Amino acid sequence: MRDFRQRSRQRGAALLVGLVLLLILTILGISSLNDTVVQNKMSGAMQDTNSALQAADSAVREAEAYIDGLTTLAGFVNNNGLYTEGNAPSPYDSTTWTGTVSATASGTHGQGANPRYFIELMGDVNENNSNTSVNITTYSHESGAGQLKGFRIVARATGGSGTAQRIVESYYVKRF
Repeated sequence: MRDFRQRSRQRGAALLVGLVLLLILTILGISSLNDTVVQNKMSGAMQDTNSALQAADSAVREAEAYIDGLTTLAGFVNNNGLYTEGNAPSPYDSTTWTGTVSATASGTHGQGANPRYFIELMGDVNENNSNTSVNITTYSHESGAGQLKGFRIVARATGGSGTAQRIVESYYVKRF
């Protein structure tokens, strides 16, 4: 009996091509995993930023409520978060947000540290000035029924990680 099969010598080309393809697929897989990690970090940073912004907005609302409760301006003594015009600290100085330079907002504000704010009394607001538009809600009054006082509110909050911070500035008017 004769064996009619012809013996050919294998050279390993299929093995080499298979290994190269496997290497390419491995590199693509690792690359896509890195993209996923980066996207997760970006998502976390965005959530942290939003948390800080919401907390700062909450502090502004608390400061507005504080102003609404004022019956006198005697508390504006350039300390404890209450300042007269031109005497407010810089919102970009880190010492502004410690000690008695600013007030700490109360309540729960997410995972970050409690936000802080300060209020600057800006002085009288002329409601008859054609260059200024003042809209005061919940007041029904005749013109001249009290003096309008303007306030600048600056609040700062951090997110849950403590690295994202947001500073919000608002202007508020109240009739005394």
